[in-house]
Amino acid sequence: MKVLIALFALFIVGGFSKSLNGDFRWKLIPDTTGRLHMEDFNPIGAEIAPVFNPLVDIQYLLFTRQNPTTPQRLTMDMNTVRNSNYVVGNGVRFIIHGWQGSASTAMNTFITRDLLVRADHNVIVVDWSAGGDTTLYNNARQNVGAAGGGISRFIDTMHAELLVSFENINIIGHNLGGHVAGFTGKQLTRGRVNAIFANDPSLDGFNAGQPTQRLHVTDAVYTETIHTDAGNQGFDQPITLASFYPNWGTSQPGCGIIDWNGNCAHERSNLFYSESINSILFVARQCSGYLQIQNQNCPGIGTGMMGGDAAKSISGVFFLETNNNSPFARG
Repeated sequence: MKVLIALFALFIVGGFSKSLNGDFRWKLIPDTTGRLHMEDFNPIGAEIAPVFNPLVDIQYLLFTRQNPTTPQRLTMDMNTVRNSNYVVGNGVRFIIHGWQGSASTAMNTFITRDLLVRADHNVIVVDWSAGGDTTLYNNARQNVGAAGGGISRFIDTMHAELLVSFENINIIGHNLGGHVAGFTGKQLTRGRVNAIFANDPSLDGFNAGQPTQRLHVTDAVYTETIHTDAGNQGFDQPITLASFYPNWGTSQPGCGIIDWNGNCAHERSNLFYSESINSILFVARQCSGYLQIQNQNCPGIGTGMMGGDAAKSISGVFFLETNNNSPFARG
C-alpha cells in the first residue's frame, strides 16, 4: 500500500520522468521529522547550496545533570568546554539529527533526558542544520561527509587538549545523522569511539556496495542500527556489527495503515532507542542472516539486547517484537 500511494503521488507530479543517469528524477524524501518532500534528482537546474563550513557552522550544545534543559554552547576552542558544566571523566554522548533537523528536533530532547537519567553524562547535541537544513535533500546528502569531518575534528581536539577517552564516547544519529556519525568515526585520527547507534539511517543517496560513502561496521569499536522503516526511508540491509529489525523492520505496530509514507515507523527508531537506554527488556532473537528477516522467519540461534548505552559483544542480525505504544519493550 505504501508503494502504491507513493507511486501515484509521483505520477501526479511527473515522477516517472528520468534524470540524466537513468534513475527516476523525482522522489519523495522525508526529513528528520518524517515530513515528505518531493525532490528533483536532476542535477541540471538544481538549487545552488550555500557554502557549509563545518568547523564554524556546526554548533555543539552541552547538557549535563547541572543543566538538563538549558544548553551551554561549546566551540572548537576547548576553553568553552573547560568553562562549562562538562565533567571530566564522565561519559560523552553525541546526538546527531537528520535532514532539515536542528537543535530543537524532538529526538534531542527525549534522548538527552533518558541519557541523563542513566548517568551523569556530558550530552552534546550536534546542530549541523547549516549543512542539513536545506531545501534539497541532495544538498544535505552532499554535506554528510563534511559534517562528519567537522565533528571528528572536535572530538580529536577534545582528546588532545582535554584527554577525553575514546572509550567514553558514544554517538547516536538518526536519518542522515546516522551516516554523519559514520563519517565522524571514519575521519577520527587519534582513535575510535566506543559505539555508534544509528537509528534508521537514510537509504536515499547511499549504497550497500559503497561502505566508504556511508555508515560502516568499522566506524566505531561497536556499531549498531535499529531498522524501523527499512527499504523506504531507512536503510534496508545490515551495515553495522549488530543490526536490529523490530517487527521485521518495515512497518511498526501502532502506526496504523495510514502510515503509508513511513513517518511514524521512521521515528519509532528514536523512541525505541530512547527507551532502551534505561531498559533491559528489548531482548531480540538472533537470525542466521538477513534473508530470514526478508522471509519473516527467524527461529533464533541466540539472543541480543537492542540499544542501550554501551558497546556490546554481539554481532549479526536480530529480530524482536514490540508493543504498539510506550513502553515498547516486551522483555
